[in-house]
Amino acid sequence: MKVALVACAAVLSMLSPTSNARAEGEATPLDAKSTALYKRVVALNAAIKSYKADVHLDVALKTFPYISPSLDGNVYYKKPDKEAIVFDTVPALASQFKKVYPKIDPPSRWLVVYDVGVLGSADGVTTFRLVPKKNGRVEHLDVRIDETNATIKAYAWSYKDGGTVSFDQSYTSVSGAFLIDKQTGHVEFPSYKADVTSNFKNYRLNVAINDKIFADK
Repeated sequence: MKVALVACAAVLSMLSPTSNARAEGEATPLDAKSTALYKRVVALNAAIKSYKADVHLDVALKTFPYISPSLDGNVYYKKPDKEAIVFDTVPALASQFKKVYPKIDPPSRWLVVYDVGVLGSADGVTTFRLVPKKNGRVEHLDVRIDETNATIKAYAWSYKDGGTVSFDQSYTSVSGAFLIDKQTGHVEFPSYKADVTSNFKNYRLNVAINDKIFADK
């Protein structure tokens, strides 16, 4: 989801002490175990072609203007990689808080977009390090994956200007699929800091979604 998971994700970026700490050390190439886990992540929810869900977003700005707005809207997903969030509020306010959500590439595109390695495995969680192949703002992205069910537990972006975005996410089961029900995290840039919590509910799976929804999202 973006804006994080969609950027609703991007709808994101939210922390616990575990996910907020950057994984240290050098990544090693994918081995047989990590490759098998990665394939499970890609295959997760394979039967879902699209969805629409309700989202409630609480933002607490830690920089001026120090406001704490709440936003409601809908998130949309359509295979292979179309994601968008539409807030039920005035465009100026909605666009201001879309910056909370970094772009989240689907796992199926990781090997195309990133150099992918593994930082390690502990307590049933493997941490992948994704380094963009194209030069840009992002230095690297660390992704923590549950080895039991192949769900993504947390993301942590590190930016070249020293900024960070990180979030944890929990899941609910909908018709046998693992779908995000909550994201909690933190955004920290030199001029913009915020805590963010996103709650998702009322998933409608495999519904028709007009591609116009994804224009300019």
